[in-house]
Amino acid sequence: MNHSNFNFYDAFDFDDDTPMFAFQVAAAVVAEEELNNQGRRIGYHGSILGHNIVNRNRKEGELRLYNYYFAENPKFTETQFRRRFRMSHCLFLRIANAVEAHNPYFK
Repeated sequence: MNHSNFNFYDAFDFDDDTPMFAFQVAAAVVAEEELNNQGRRIGYHGSILGHNIVNRNRKEGELRLYNYYFAENPKFTETQFRRRFRMSHCLFLRIANAVEAHNPYFK
């Protein structure tokens, strides 16, 4: 049997209403499964069932990073920036400006 030309409905003796009936049966099965699983999803907050979301305070971290390295009077020196990011502050700013100029998303 050539599977590339195989049609499920041609393999059986169906009348014209059978595909619609099959769809209705499939829709009913999906609806019943959703009803059965409704109670199990309580407490679902993350992208993986059962895992919770951890608040990482990203906005506060962004503010701290800015104050540590990019503010008018940064907390850390140029040498400390170079140690942490393995590049000079000037090079980092050139890269950031090039990315902003290339893609408006980063402005």
